[in-house]
Amino acid sequence: MDANRSGYQKLIRWAYGFGSCPGFAVEGTGCYGAGLCRALQTAGLAVVEVNRPDRSTRRRIGKDDTIDAEAAARACIAGTASVIPKAGDALVEMIRMLKVAKDSATANRTAALNQLHAIVVTAPAALRERLQRLKRKELVESCAGLRSGEITTPLAAAKMTLRTLARRIQQLDQELKDTVAQLDQLTMQLCPELRNTY
Repeated sequence: MDANRSGYQKLIRWAYGFGSCPGFAVEGTGCYGAGLCRALQTAGLAVVEVNRPDRSTRRRIGKDDTIDAEAAARACIAGTASVIPKAGDALVEMIRMLKVAKDSATANRTAALNQLHAIVVTAPAALRERLQRLKRKELVESCAGLRSGEITTPLAAAKMTLRTLARRIQQLDQELKDTVAQLDQLTMQLCPELRNTY
C-alpha cells in the first residue's frame, strides 16, 4: 500500500477485516511513520509507538519490513510498547516545526557571519582596512552595499563575495525575526505562565 491518504484508508479497511477494534503498533511516529500515525489516530484507532529493533537483533535475523512488523506486533502484544504517540496536530507540533526553521536559520547565519569575517581578513589591504574596524551590524550593512563591477581582480571578487554573504545574513536576520515572532505567539498561547516568568 502507498504511504499516502488513500493507502492509509486501504490499510484501515484491511485491518477492520480482522475485527471491530483493530490496534496498531507504529515505528517512527515522529518522522517516517508520522503520516500513518495521524491517519490512524484521526480514524479513532488505538496506536502505540514502538522502538526500532535493537542492532543485535537486526544482525542476527536481518532487516526487512516483515521482520520489523512482526517485532512491532510482538512488542505491542507483550505490553512493552505502550507509549501513545503525539498527535502532531496541536500547538506543540507547530512550535516544533518553527523551531526547526529557527535553528536552521541561526546555524546558517552564524556560518555566513564567520565566512564574512574570514573574507574581510584575507581581502586586499584597502578594503580590509576599511571594513576591519566596523562592528557587526555596520559591517553587514557596508558589505551589502558593495559594488564589484566585472570580476577581473581579487578586489572585485572579494567585494562580490562580501556583498553576497552580507545580503544572505540580512535575509536570515529577517527570517529569524519573523520565525521568532511566530514562536513568541505560539509559546505564549501554550504556556503563558512559563513565558511570564522570564
